[in-house]
Order: sequence, then C-alpha cells, then structure tokens
Amino acid sequence: MSSEGCSITENSSLHLERGQQSNMSSPHFATHHEGSLQVPIPCAVLTVVIIVSLIIALVALSDDWIGYQKKCYFISSVMKNWTLAQNFCSKHGATLALIDSEKDLTFLKRYVGRAGHWIGLKNEAGQTWKWSNGKEFNNWFNLIGSESCASLNSTEVSSAECEKDLHWICSKSYK
Repeated sequence: MSSEGCSITENSSLHLERGQQSNMSSPHFATHHEGSLQVPIPCAVLTVVIIVSLIIALVALSDDWIGYQKKCYFISSVMKNWTLAQNFCSKHGATLALIDSEKDLTFLKRYVGRAGHWIGLKNEAGQTWKWSNGKEFNNWFNLIGSESCASLNSTEVSSAECEKDLHWICSKSYK
C-alpha cells in the first residue's frame, strides 16, 4: 500500500457554501460531514490492524516484561545466583539474556543502571564462553574479568563468581 493511501485529507466541504453538496464521490472515502477530516477506508483498516497487533503484543508480555527488537526481556528486582536466575527464566519460557546485537546491548545497558545483572553467558572450566542456548560466544563485545559467569551493568560486561547473588535479565523471542 502506498503512503498516499494512508494520508489524511481535509474535507472539501469545509470550503463550500452552506447547503451546497460536494460532488466528490469515491469508494475509498467515508461520507462527507462538514468540518470533519476524511480518512481513506484502506488506511482505517490498516490502523485497526496495527492497533490490534500492538494490543496482542502487549498482552503477550506480562506487566514485568519489556519488548524490544522482537525480544521480551525480564529485568529482576531481586537477586539470585546465576543458576537460580537461569532456573527462574526457564520456568517462564526464557533463558538468561542472549545478547546478539549492539542495539540489544546498548538498550540493556541503559535500562539496568549501575547494578550488575546476570546474562546468559557462562564459561565452564577450561572451555570457551557459551550462551545459555549452547552457542559459542564470538567475542563481539569486550568481556572484563576471569570468573565463570557474565553480568552487565550500564558501563560494561564483566564476569563474576556464579554463586554471587545479582539481579538478572531473562530474554525470549516474541511469539
């Protein structure tokens, strides 16, 4: 659909003398009423579809989940160790946060503030860093420290002992 199909047009009857009828007739426009704006019917339908889609997306996310870039994030207000945080996420159909883009990383850093939050990145003894979905971390961002579990705050991604109690971030895809 072209953008001109969704433009709002001024009703030509605003410029007519009282009592005169507009001779404009089009199957794409609603009935003319003096002083009103006309919206093409295809645009009205598109608007309803968009609004319904947004409502469905908002309902799919409970009050505690935040939608961004086709993902849902849960940012905890309590603290747990890495394993208990991952268990919490699993019970909600998610994992500790999988961060696969610079946009996601920037968004989460802005949102979490100064406190450390567990993310889904872990280094088992003598192995490479892996995300909680099993994919290897390809070092696309700087990870500071030499502990086994990763956390992030507003300034950095760092490692900490997995038994430490921190806030956490869960992530899952939109359904």
